Amino acid sequence: MTTVASPYERWHRHFQGHGDASLALPWQDSYRLTDSERKSAGRSIQQFQLGEWARGRGLKRRALGQGELAADPWFVPALELFIKEEQGHSAMLGRFLDQQGIPRLEAHWVDGIFRRLRKLAGLEVCAAVLVTAEVLAVPFYQALKDATRSPLLRAICSRILVDEAAHLNYQGLTLGLIRRPLTDRSRVLHGFWHRALFHGTALLLWQQHRAVFRAAGWSFFRYWSEAQRWFAILEMKIRNSSAAFRVLCQRTMDQ
Repeated sequence: MTTVASPYERWHRHFQGHGDASLALPWQDSYRLTDSERKSAGRSIQQFQLGEWARGRGLKRRALGQGELAADPWFVPALELFIKEEQGHSAMLGRFLDQQGIPRLEAHWVDGIFRRLRKLAGLEVCAAVLVTAEVLAVPFYQALKDATRSPLLRAICSRILVDEAAHLNYQGLTLGLIRRPLTDRSRVLHGFWHRALFHGTALLLWQQHRAVFRAAGWSFFRYWSEAQRWFAILEMKIRNSSAAFRVLCQRTMDQ
């Protein structure tokens, strides 16, 4: 029989094709952040650099126990490359901090809360927490890109934004497949708690990083509208994952 390609095989090729994105960045840029730029953006860059880093051991362990998904031989390899790409974002931000003489954070209470939440939860909650951060990273990096005049920081933000847009597709697929066995009622309830998580996290992000948004000329209304727009896109990706599920079923029958 003809085997239908797994969607995770395509994602594996996608992540593998990116290589080291940092090589194309203008690291020779000599621009130094002004005092006002450091004040408005420095702490936020530190927090995001810390938050982007994760070894992903718990996530991989949960993924291996996820029935149908783990049975796809491309699921975990694609996940490993996804984690590596996130680590690359942290490395780029860390190198920028080093060049600017801004120390890296070893810990932060917000990062600690979300890491503990992921450790205590199953794969669905772990994935929901991660993708919620991805959704909110989009308006943050859009604002950070315009918050300073640093060509290097702008290039880093542009690179990360390209990756994050793809990550929403990837994680929307995975969350949708995780939730597919649920009843319609359960799926709706899971959507409600995910939206509650999103709204709470969005308010927290504004409270922590509003200086960046204001430096870029963003109002709270603009931030909130953009965040809601990207979350709606994610919800659509989750709903549309049924087609990918049929591909996985076809692959299983063909083997």
